[in-house]
Amino acid sequence: MPGGSLFGALPLGLLMFAGTALAVATRKWGRQRAGKRFPELAREFGLELSPPRHAGAVGTLTGTYAGRVVRVDPDDQRLIKVRFHGAPRVDLRSYEHTLPAPFDMVTIYSRDRSFDRFFPRRLAAEEIARRIADHEGSGRLVDAFSGGHARQIQALTVTSEGVVCRFEYVPAEAVRVLLPACVALAELVEPSASVTGDALDPPKQALEQGELLDGKRSAQ
Repeated sequence: MPGGSLFGALPLGLLMFAGTALAVATRKWGRQRAGKRFPELAREFGLELSPPRHAGAVGTLTGTYAGRVVRVDPDDQRLIKVRFHGAPRVDLRSYEHTLPAPFDMVTIYSRDRSFDRFFPRRLAAEEIARRIADHEGSGRLVDAFSGGHARQIQALTVTSEGVVCRFEYVPAEAVRVLLPACVALAELVEPSASVTGDALDPPKQALEQGELLDGKRSAQ
């Protein structure tokens, strides 16, 4: 149309249909790529890849990584989950939540505003809140979730159930970066008892391993 855009001349329903079709095609393409790359991820992280449960599925990665029980489900739940050893009193969410704070939790104020902005809801038991507040690199721990894979992420939560990152779809490249990032958050909330004084700081160790794996892939 003269003086207007082509998209402006199209019916709204057609535009919505085109957007939905594009999203479906993108997810399908992502699953196809994941199906080829998840066996490689299983070897890199030392995890087991279960057989796909239905046509078009990829399979689920499960096992222990960096001392944590983890699960990566790209098919049904579309998530990365890192479990805690115990059940720490913590509630970090990348979205607003209207429920009142539990009586045994306090608001966390970290040293890094990017961490606080990323988690609008930031509650924890006092000991955990102090640990996070005293940690100088808290902002770095959420950088991976705000970077190139942010558009695929629906939400990130850290509760007593573990660290859970939910996706629109789960690219293998995102797992390579975000699984170590999830472990780093778990280590900040609940440091592993097996870490010795000679070891790297747990969050830094997990992130550096993820960066190393990602760097190896980029060099190939």
